[in-house]
Amino acid sequence: MLLFLGGGGGVAFWFSLRQSIGSNLILYLVITVVMLAPTPLLMYRLYALIQASYTLERDGLRIRWGLRGEDIPLSQIEWIRPANELGLPLRIPLTSSPGAYLGATRVEGLGPVEYIASDIRTMLLVATPSKVYVISPADPRSFMRSFRRVFELGSLSPLPSYSVRPAAFLERVWADRPARTMMLAGLVLTVALFILVSLRIPTLQTVSLGFDAAQRPLGEGPPESLLLLAVLGAFSYGVDLLAGLFFYHYPSSKPVAYLLWGASVVVPILLLAGAAVAR
Repeated sequence: MLLFLGGGGGVAFWFSLRQSIGSNLILYLVITVVMLAPTPLLMYRLYALIQASYTLERDGLRIRWGLRGEDIPLSQIEWIRPANELGLPLRIPLTSSPGAYLGATRVEGLGPVEYIASDIRTMLLVATPSKVYVISPADPRSFMRSFRRVFELGSLSPLPSYSVRPAAFLERVWADRPARTMMLAGLVLTVALFILVSLRIPTLQTVSLGFDAAQRPLGEGPPESLLLLAVLGAFSYGVDLLAGLFFYHYPSSKPVAYLLWGASVVVPILLLAGAAVAR
């Protein structure tokens, strides 16, 4: 899906650069936005899947899935069963897809159920007093044998309960004043770029975007071509925002996150200047 949507959006944007008719240009830009919009979510799910792990220890179970983390003490695990042997219909969250069965539902007879799984064929239910977790280890039978073995041995030092959700991470980022200021400034400037472009288009007959290798202005095109600057600015802001969030997650890489968020402010300023002087 990521390759299809990302490639399709890239091809549509390439075609938009070569259009001279306003209606076709807008059509290709709409296709570009529609196809590229889901790619950040898909990129996160791919990253989360690559980093995912279920670690069963004598003292408990550690679940890691992207920004989601859960440590369950062994004493809190009531039972583990294969999902296909439960005898109850499970409701898959609507936002799930192969490789990313994520989200929370409520199942009659089980109560709250949270999915942190990738494969519907290998799902196991892990029951705790507060909720049931759905996981999908690569080898469910081996996982259950390991659980029975560690359960018989008992826990010497139970894991402390630990739970991290993406929402908590975003709240931590939002509480960082420099990060919040740069992200909001970049968003405001990107919106201002769209507004300026929409105001400039009716005032122009033609427009030339850039110069060739000999420093001569490129061929003139329809004024709707200015929309390319707005789309480029929005795409740049989205990439800087997401990449910054990725690097902010690691304490040693926070300066890189600030640099990216700073770029999300500088780029729309340059594009605003370009749109203002376009002729």
